[in-house]
Amino acid sequence: MVGEIAEALGLPGATLSFHLKELSAAALIDGEQQGRYICYRANFKAMNELIEFLTRNCCGGDATRCAPAGNISVTKARKTSVKKGARP
Repeated sequence: MVGEIAEALGLPGATLSFHLKELSAAALIDGEQQGRYICYRANFKAMNELIEFLTRNCCGGDATRCAPAGNISVTKARKTSVKKGARP
């Protein structure tokens, strides 16, 4: 459930709900209504298709060019900030 995910990631529920809604709109996750709650599942087929597309079109077909330089933990990545209005 969203609350459990938000707690595990240390995110406000509203922030996580916004991102889950956008991932759902992009068909990268599927949501199933269960009473008052929505249970989300990863759409691995769509995610794999996206990775294949990005590898082909962004990395020139060389997956090693898109591989991360090192292991970056979620916590470390979350602490990295971008100036407001700046583009990554």
